[in-house]
Amino acid sequence: MIRVLASIACAALLGAAAPPPAQGLEGNWRNTKNSIHLKVQACGPALCGTVTWAADKQREKARKGSGRDLLGAQLLTGLKRARDGSWQGKVFLPAANVHGTATVRQVNDSTIEVSGCTLMGLLCKTQHWHRF
Repeated sequence: MIRVLASIACAALLGAAAPPPAQGLEGNWRNTKNSIHLKVQACGPALCGTVTWAADKQREKARKGSGRDLLGAQLLTGLKRARDGSWQGKVFLPAANVHGTATVRQVNDSTIEVSGCTLMGLLCKTQHWHRF
């Protein structure tokens, strides 16, 4: 009986010592289709998002567009906090081999909204990414 109580007490203490859920923009994210995984982390004075995993179809599209593999590509660069709480920087679209402006808004602890625009804001797209 004492061993059971000791085991329960240890488990409770270990659970209490676990870190709180990740918050903020830094961390691992996946797009809604779960075809690309991105790690957002500090890159000098800003944040960047680097592809850590991609489905074969996405990798092939990137190779056709940019001539490079999608794995290791920085899709988001130079992200800095704006006055309105969003993050502003640059986005790379490897399938089209195009760079544009990026705005990232954190919807909640588990969702971000990434908007990218090219051609001086004429072509824009927004995606939701989910923490994993």
